[in-house]
Amino acid sequence: MNATATSGAAPARQRLSSTSPVLRFGTTDPGMELCIPRSTRPDLGVEGEMSEEDKLWPGRVRRIGREQLRRWKLDDLGEPAELCLSELVTNALRYGQGPVVGVRLYRTASHLVIEVADGSPDRAVLGVAGCDEENGRGLALVDAVAESWGVTEDGTCTWCRLSAPEEQR
Repeated sequence: MNATATSGAAPARQRLSSTSPVLRFGTTDPGMELCIPRSTRPDLGVEGEMSEEDKLWPGRVRRIGREQLRRWKLDDLGEPAELCLSELVTNALRYGQGPVVGVRLYRTASHLVIEVADGSPDRAVLGVAGCDEENGRGLALVDAVAESWGVTEDGTCTWCRLSAPEEQR
């Protein structure tokens, strides 16, 4: 997964983990899981191109995520969670290698965790996008709103963690 960020962005708070955050952060909440079938065949297309069907998925995932947050009474995390979901899912669909993209949301006592698995061993990295570039700012946005984010050791899952407001813990 390739990703870049704007120049002058704050230093990344990326944390690399050898296991899924669900094991690191500990939770008994099964959360919400989605399996998105990719219509773009990465082995046949140009890296970074998405089919018209795949372009619809980030918006769908935002809406599904927002509804799950309502159920958990975490409405205050709606905007940052939607942004993180959208950026991570877009990157996975654009640069991932597997036939499906897996999305998981779950909550701990104090956080919302978002995981997106794309089947690619290529790690997502925070880079630098030029002023005239239309793409390449997704991870910079995730870095700006998430408390922490990272990539599993095998590179197949990018995750982020958002702090729940005190009154919703």
